[in-house]
Amino acid sequence: MSEPVAEPDWKIPIRVEAREGFQISVEFNDGVSGIADLSDLADQEGFSGWRDRAYFERLRIGEYDHVYWDDSVACLGPDDLYQRVTGLTEAEVYPELAEEIAQRRDGPSPTDVVAVEPREGYSLWVEFADGTSGIADLTFLASGPAFAGWQDREYFESVRLAGGGDVTWGDDLERCGYSLYIDVTGLPWEEVMKLYGRSPSPV
Repeated sequence: MSEPVAEPDWKIPIRVEAREGFQISVEFNDGVSGIADLSDLADQEGFSGWRDRAYFERLRIGEYDHVYWDDSVACLGPDDLYQRVTGLTEAEVYPELAEEIAQRRDGPSPTDVVAVEPREGYSLWVEFADGTSGIADLTFLASGPAFAGWQDREYFESVRLAGGGDVTWGDDLERCGYSLYIDVTGLPWEEVMKLYGRSPSPV
C-alpha cells in the first residue's frame, strides 16, 4: 500500500493591486510577492474588459482564492498567478503532486465541459469530462450587467465550447467548467477540489 501524499502548502493570494499595463502585484500567504504580467491574456476571450483601465483596476480576491475583475467574468486561479510571479512550473511549486500533475496533463480535467446545449430560460445542459451531466440554471447571473446580452435569446443560444474546458458566448463572455460543475451538481467547492486530488486550501 502506497504512502499517503503529504498535504501541499497551498499558495493563496492575500493582496492584489493593479500596476502599469496589464500587470498586477500579488502577495501570497507564504510571503512570496511580485509582479504577474498578464499581457498574454489581454486579447483572449473573457479578458477584453481589461481594455478599460478602470475595469482592470477593479480586481479583488474572491471565491476559491481566485482573483476576479469587477463583474467576475474574468478570473485567474492562485496557482497560475504564483507561477507567473515566480517563474516556477506547477510541479516545482507542488513537488508532492508531481505524479498527479503529470497524469492530468495526459487528459482533460474532470470538470472540463465536453458538450453544452441551451435549454429553457437561462439554463444549460452540460456534460463534463468525468461523465457527469445535468442542467445548470444560470438565472442568478442573468440580472448582472456582464450578462445583459442573455436577454437576446439568440445570443444566449449561441453558447459554445471554449478553450480550457469552459463555455463562451460571443467574444468576451465565459463561464468556467469548474463553476458550471458546481452549478450542475450542487456540490460544495471543497468536494469538487477533491476531483483534482486536492483538499481545500486553508482560510
